[in-house]
Amino acid sequence: METPDRLAPVVERIGVMFPELRDDPVMAASLFENVTSMLEDAHRRYTEGEERSITSDLLLADEHLATGALHAEHMQHPAGAMLAAEVLFDEYLPVFVDEVGASTPAELLRASRALHAGIWSRFPAGAVAYTEALRQRVTTANLDSRAHIARDLHDRVAHGILAGLQRIDLALLTDPPAPERTAQLEAAATQLRRALGDVQNLAVALHARVGDDVLDAALARHVKDLFPDTERVTIESHGTPVPLVNWRAEESLTILLEALTNWWKHARDAAVHVRFDWGADALTMTVRDHGPGFDTDGSADGRLGQSTMRERAALIGARIDVTSAPGTGTTVTLVVPKGTL
Repeated sequence: METPDRLAPVVERIGVMFPELRDDPVMAASLFENVTSMLEDAHRRYTEGEERSITSDLLLADEHLATGALHAEHMQHPAGAMLAAEVLFDEYLPVFVDEVGASTPAELLRASRALHAGIWSRFPAGAVAYTEALRQRVTTANLDSRAHIARDLHDRVAHGILAGLQRIDLALLTDPPAPERTAQLEAAATQLRRALGDVQNLAVALHARVGDDVLDAALARHVKDLFPDTERVTIESHGTPVPLVNWRAEESLTILLEALTNWWKHARDAAVHVRFDWGADALTMTVRDHGPGFDTDGSADGRLGQSTMRERAALIGARIDVTSAPGTGTTVTLVVPKGTL
């Protein structure tokens, strides 16, 4: 099969439509290599009599993802690849029919399916990989921003609060004020200590990462950092833990820590229980406390917390439910799909 010579006009037309591909040696080489590979696959499919032309279930096969990652690195929009796929099919179908010697209606149909499958298993896979690469960039940028904010909270805000506390303590020790002033300063110091604890916990939560851990292990690790002096947090896991894709795992951890932070603010004297249920298609996480609860319709704090968690859940295609009422505690249920998309 002399595909490279007969393919040259098609590659040239694609290059005219997308000069950024043609003029970049790396992208041009990748284009030619991928198109050649597609046509070889189409010939194999026709020769073996393969009738199947649906390839969407293979879009995340490892061998098809490198092109999308390369396009993302060079900031090449996936719409170009999709159009190039259409151009390739439209231009090369007559050539391909001639190459395989198809003449009967059944052979022509098989040739069309073989070429379609050979092309479609590559270009859309690249578009999917491009999207995943950009999504990973957004996740990384988000985590970097959170780490920067966490450092500022720890190094600047927390230190400023601590310095104010030290001045109050020094004033109480070295220059005792009138009794009524003493009570006021002690009350201010108590508020500052609580604020300091909240800021330190917020810094830890913002800096939280799943990393190489499975989600339940990552949560247990951060709970020890956030709430070292309490034994009221329990975590249990049912089923077989498996890693989630990075961007889902990180957002899930943030949602769980937000739920636990709300427990710490409003119900720290009550026990809180976190349960992981690892199903075949989804991971269900439940955070249930036995605190005072709140009116989900009337509490400003409750509405704000729910809104933040719901926004994060929507980003990862998850479902979240928050149920609470005065005197009944609060339950947060997060259901995250385990798929790769």
